[in-house]
Amino acid sequence: MNSSCSYPSNHQSMIPLVSSPTGIPLPHCACGMESVATIFLGNNNLTGGLPNCSISLEILDLGNNLFSGNIPPQIGVCSNLKELHLEGNNLVGRIPSSISNISSLQILTLACNELIGQIPHALSKMKSLKWIYFGHNNLSGAIPRELFNLVSLNHLDLVDNNLSGQIPSSLGNLTNLQYLFLYENKLTGLLPRSIFGLKKLVELDLSYNHLSGEIPELIIELKSLEILHLSSNNFIGKIPNALAFLPCLQLVRLSLNSLTGEIPSLICKISSIEVLNLADNNLSGTISPCLGNFSNRLSILDLQSNSFHGTILETFREDCGLRNINFNGNKLEGSLPRSLANCKNLEMMDVGDNKINGTFPYWLYTLPELQVLVLRSNKLHGVLQSSKIIHPFLKLRILDLSNNDFTGPLPKGIIKNLKAMMNLSEQQSSLQYMQGRYYYYHVNLTVKGFYSEFPEISKTLTSIDLSNNNFHGEIPSVIGKLRSLRGLNLSHNSLGSQIPTSMGNLTSLEWLDLSSNKLTGQIPNELTDMTFLAFLNVSHNRLTGPIPQGKQFSTLENGSYEGNLALCGFPLSKACNNDGRKQSSPSFLKEADDSESKISFGWKIVLMGYGCGLIFGAVIGYVTFRNGEPKWFVTLFRVKYH
Repeated sequence: MNSSCSYPSNHQSMIPLVSSPTGIPLPHCACGMESVATIFLGNNNLTGGLPNCSISLEILDLGNNLFSGNIPPQIGVCSNLKELHLEGNNLVGRIPSSISNISSLQILTLACNELIGQIPHALSKMKSLKWIYFGHNNLSGAIPRELFNLVSLNHLDLVDNNLSGQIPSSLGNLTNLQYLFLYENKLTGLLPRSIFGLKKLVELDLSYNHLSGEIPELIIELKSLEILHLSSNNFIGKIPNALAFLPCLQLVRLSLNSLTGEIPSLICKISSIEVLNLADNNLSGTISPCLGNFSNRLSILDLQSNSFHGTILETFREDCGLRNINFNGNKLEGSLPRSLANCKNLEMMDVGDNKINGTFPYWLYTLPELQVLVLRSNKLHGVLQSSKIIHPFLKLRILDLSNNDFTGPLPKGIIKNLKAMMNLSEQQSSLQYMQGRYYYYHVNLTVKGFYSEFPEISKTLTSIDLSNNNFHGEIPSVIGKLRSLRGLNLSHNSLGSQIPTSMGNLTSLEWLDLSSNKLTGQIPNELTDMTFLAFLNVSHNRLTGPIPQGKQFSTLENGSYEGNLALCGFPLSKACNNDGRKQSSPSFLKEADDSESKISFGWKIVLMGYGCGLIFGAVIGYVTFRNGEPKWFVTLFRVKYH
């Protein structure tokens, strides 16, 4: 017998197991001992099929392992089970109806497997169930109405399946329900009125479905509600005023719908709110001044992709708690309010694609936590001056000032302080994302020539975009210190001089766009050290000489270099000499050479003619004149001079 099944003679009431080696099969005796009441074998690497269990078991936790196959029908004999945890495995097939024989079961978690088929109607017999967690499977069909007869249910999670149809009105029977998660399915229809009778509901997430209609004012009945997620549906109408009378509300996400009208000023009465996401709707009007000062708990304010107009008022309070402001894609104008400098915890500010004007807001230098700054596609102008702050933008990782009217040289004083773009070790330590509570930061950036959406912002993402402005002068060599930079776009400016060799130090760079400038000289060979470079565009400049060869440069195409008439080498059709000069001269020099050779050849013929004629004439003249004056000669000269 395996040593893991050897216990003292008085028997164990609990079997814990943690950190097993990879791929160990579970001994069947572990679940079959008659006097064992509780088995915790979760979060290991156990393999094989699910074992049989004894009638004495009350808690069986096999979650987060590598078990495969079907859930056996014999699971129904475990009649004393109170908790069954099978989540996070590789289980397939249907949920067996026999599982409903476990009438004492209170917690049933089958999430994160590959289960298919419909939810068994027989589950309605399990009157003791308090927690159902079937999320992240491939379950289909309608939600059984009978499921909502489980009046003890506290937590219902059916997320990320293929469930369809309407939400049954019998949902209102679940008077003890506190958590309802049905997001990422294919549910349709209106919100059932019965849902607003769930007085104990704390979290409601119906996002990413096909629900329609208006959000009714009846939502005022959900006095215990803290989290409201209705994003990515087809809701219409106005934001209900009733939200202002939910005293516990902490998070509101109504994004990606078709809501219209203005933000009700009453919403500023929700002093407990932390996240307000109304992005991607058809909302209009001005941004209410109270949104900047009604609560120091508000950390996320996302109003992007609506039709808000007017100015952003100077109303941000001194104890502003905002960490993320996203007003991108509206019709806002005027200058950015200086009171935003009060938001010392601000990590991200995106006001791109508006009509913001004025010069660069230098008070941004005073925001010590700022990591993402997007001011693209506005009407900002002027020279980017160096900061008087000793170390501005120490944490800045994404800077997008593209499509404005900035002038002057590139901001060397800003670039040399971007410490977060210099430290490779911290950036590569682990894959983490910028986020708040129930909210991932997101941004749109031009990457490899395409405007791309990043629904999550990795903390390893670093990018500078200064394209489509009027910057001139040279590219400062200090830019080579940004060793963790992944994207750089300086295209469509008036930058001149040579590409600095220090850019070869940007060994993390994945895309580089220097196109449509006035750059001269050769492309530095040091750029071949950019081993992650997947996109390069230096087209439409005044570059000369051979294109560097090897490494990533071997993967680039002609379009990367077009519009530079004096470049040569692969992938262009113009070859270079061994010394790096082109074999063929430019066309105007070639024509000049051809013209000179033709003239030279013509004069040779003329001189040869003169030589032959001179000798022939001398001989004939001598013979003629010696024999007397010819008549044609006398006649010719008499006529001419008469």
